[in-house]
Amino acid sequence: MKEHYCAWLVASVLSSVCGAGTDPRLDMTATLQAVKPNPSLGDQANFLARLVGTWDVDYTDYLKDGSTLRRTGEFTIGWIMDGRAIQDVWIVDPWGTHVEREVYTEVHYFEPKSRTWQAVFVDPQEGSIARLTSTELSKDRYVLVTHDLGGKDTRWSFSDIRPDSFEWRDETSSDGGKTWSLHSDYHMKRHGALSP
Repeated sequence: MKEHYCAWLVASVLSSVCGAGTDPRLDMTATLQAVKPNPSLGDQANFLARLVGTWDVDYTDYLKDGSTLRRTGEFTIGWIMDGRAIQDVWIVDPWGTHVEREVYTEVHYFEPKSRTWQAVFVDPQEGSIARLTSTELSKDRYVLVTHDLGGKDTRWSFSDIRPDSFEWRDETSSDGGKTWSLHSDYHMKRHGALSP
């Protein structure tokens, strides 16, 4: 009898941890998740795998009037779609008179024909979508560009990537990339990482 109870208890715990019996409205979210990259990505998976996890964010935006807006939030990134893509979710905590958080998402996938990482960014609050292409990928830098935001060249850079921190910058150019204007500078610290 004791063995049957233990088996039932283990099954119950596994069921709750693995998602069986949860709210069916969340089934799609659970189906999207993957614990590791798909082997078909080969070495390409290594570039973005180091970003997987949850990060605390210090957001700094430089406004047109010359003022600076500082906010806090969270950045979460993980593998999806059987490990063939990676998705990130940006969350900006409520601030000032804004009582609701802001939420954005981006899906990154490797396009084998061009040998580049592509991304699609979705901002449901503003109703905007942007398609981005990687132009630089190295040990500590990942750069995406698009022409879909405001009619200017836009560059998003993940820079100085370390195990417990990195920097993200949003820049635009109106002269074909000769000069860039900084609009946002976000500092990421891995959630739970100790301060130096």
